[in-house]
Amino acid sequence: MSIDPSSILCFFNGCTHTAVSGGKCDLHKFRTKCSVDACRNQTYARNLCIKHGGKLKCQVDGCDANARGQGFCCKHGPKVTKKLCQVDGCTKVAHARHRCVRHGGGRACNVGLCTAIARRAGLCQRHSGCVVLTPDALSGTDDDVDDLVAMLDESLKQLDVAVWWQDESSNNSLDLTVDDCALLDYFITADVPSFNLY
Repeated sequence: MSIDPSSILCFFNGCTHTAVSGGKCDLHKFRTKCSVDACRNQTYARNLCIKHGGKLKCQVDGCDANARGQGFCCKHGPKVTKKLCQVDGCTKVAHARHRCVRHGGGRACNVGLCTAIARRAGLCQRHSGCVVLTPDALSGTDDDVDDLVAMLDESLKQLDVAVWWQDESSNNSLDLTVDDCALLDYFITADVPSFNLY
């Protein structure tokens, strides 16, 4: 009498998949067995299943919760206190420099003279959807500038985002939306050099 290899089930409790090499199915082939003899559970920690002590219980008598740090559950373990903002009367959580974001604990926006708090990728909410252009970015050969303008032109058409222009030499700045750029293109004559950004 021979045993059909396709009828051998996976070693682990409750698994109904067909075993491949080593007595485990494809789902469990990289799992290890509990080190206790005749136990058919997979290990949780320290080569033991949960039933045999792989997951430690809280050290407090009568508590059946799983232990987290230092042998205690989150209810009986050490309490973590969050540092509060140092400004008198403020009850918010401190971030950088022992202050909350409202009182100067956040990072400033990376765009030139902008003093708003950075929210995403180093930019404030106002600048996070903008393309940042500086005179340095447009310096170079005419071909480089033309290539850059063409690339920005195409990107802005696809993204439909606002344009931010900042002239650091005179501390002037200008916000242009896609509609603003379209209007400027319409009213500016071909004789006047311009950046066609929309």
